[in-house]
Amino acid sequence: MTEITPRIHSIPAEQAWFTGFQSPNVFLIRDGGEGALVDSGFGDADSVRQRLDFLKQHPDVKVKYIILSHHHFDHSSGAKDIREATGADVTLHPEEEKFLLDWKSDAPQDFELPEDKKEVLERIEAWRKQAAEAGPLHYVNDGDEFTVGSLRLRVIHSPGHTMGSVCIYNPEEKALFTGDTALGLGTVAISPPPHGDMALYLESLAKLQKLDCAVMCPGHGIAVHDVKSKLQELIDHRHERERQILKLIDKGKRTEKAMFNAIYPELDKRLVPAAMRQIEAHLAKLEGEGTVKRDGEEWTPAG
Repeated sequence: MTEITPRIHSIPAEQAWFTGFQSPNVFLIRDGGEGALVDSGFGDADSVRQRLDFLKQHPDVKVKYIILSHHHFDHSSGAKDIREATGADVTLHPEEEKFLLDWKSDAPQDFELPEDKKEVLERIEAWRKQAAEAGPLHYVNDGDEFTVGSLRLRVIHSPGHTMGSVCIYNPEEKALFTGDTALGLGTVAISPPPHGDMALYLESLAKLQKLDCAVMCPGHGIAVHDVKSKLQELIDHRHERERQILKLIDKGKRTEKAMFNAIYPELDKRLVPAAMRQIEAHLAKLEGEGTVKRDGEEWTPAG
């Protein structure tokens, strides 16, 4: 357990499988005998047990809500078991429902493996099935508010990483819970439409910058206290990647594969699909703005 503030705690759990370099965070917000969880983490028995053990050590806290920041299984597959143990309501933005429930779909999950990794693929399929069983779901939209004791939790729709991603803002603690919209270390994968949107992602980051925040509690990584600077760092990174892609096009590296080889020459193969989608997401944004156009497998300046 990590105390962020006296009323906000992170409940860690070690992941049994590699599903990224940073385990997902689950946060407990508590006040006046009531609590809410932001995300639920993995659904494997050990992860769920570690989080429920922490809650059992605080029997005075009644968990009212499990607020899912988005549908990806590392944030949602533990919701079913935690809901059944606590009686909490599970909330989700309505644009995430179809991706959560259709656990056999090809919706990207930010982590993929070669087909020969059968055991891990089966584990991921099981997590996605668990995530689909998180309901009954209570839907939330931008501006909706929950109360936990005297604390207010405001929903901020922040599409980009997924189309129904939400952040949660608590004005009393000046705390912002960002899911995968903003990480404590590194950057998150953005897919092209219909699963994500780079242009909307940048708009979401700018929207979050307008909030009065003392601490950012991300879906992965450590808490951040210079919130505006961190968000600006993420915005600047995307603009720099965009400039890099445009320069590569000018130099004749006009296929997505050629761009990938230039940008990510030594990337861990487990992250290759997500990295390729990032390039596709940038190109989709640039195409939408009329900066580039597709010509078969190549991209060229639109002017």
